[in-house]
Amino acid sequence: MFSKKGSPLWISGFFIVLWACAAPYYFDLQSELPKKEHGWQLDKTLMVENVEANEIYRDPRIVCRDKPFRVKYHNRALWSESPDNLLEDAVALFLSQQGIFRKITRYGSSGDPDWEMKIRLNAVERSDIGKQWHARLAMDIEIAYFTTNETVLTHSFDRKSALEKKDIRLLPEKILQILHEELLKVEAKLRAGHTGMVH
Repeated sequence: MFSKKGSPLWISGFFIVLWACAAPYYFDLQSELPKKEHGWQLDKTLMVENVEANEIYRDPRIVCRDKPFRVKYHNRALWSESPDNLLEDAVALFLSQQGIFRKITRYGSSGDPDWEMKIRLNAVERSDIGKQWHARLAMDIEIAYFTTNETVLTHSFDRKSALEKKDIRLLPEKILQILHEELLKVEAKLRAGHTGMVH
């Protein structure tokens, strides 16, 4: 029997050990979408380059910005691999499923593409604004001719989207939603004038 005096301390210790032994969450950014039938397609092969990012966004731990100039890591919430790689995969998958290019290739594939997509990842994180959590994604995207490096299209964004509650498990879906919405804007720019420079 435990005394009433010792019970609260024992129970607290039990829950601390239980929390410490709990497995962390691992997240990815894969989402299968039905191929969209546009009735048009660019007769171009697009190569998605490796995503560029600074070291803070190459760590598999999810970044949290709890203050404007301070970031920390979630210790119990991680990406399944580095977020720059996950976003590269998500971009290539989405473009393939949209079907607006004749072919999507990846960096290192054999054969020269017509165009290449260069991506700079500036932020992928949980951002705290007031008492609410937000998903934040910021990227610079450029599509250029592979042989001449002449720019076809540029697109930049830095967006935050509020989570319904303070639950880190809601973050990946919000990140992916922002990414898909911005890639649809890239598609709209291509539709509007893919033969010239598009900004």
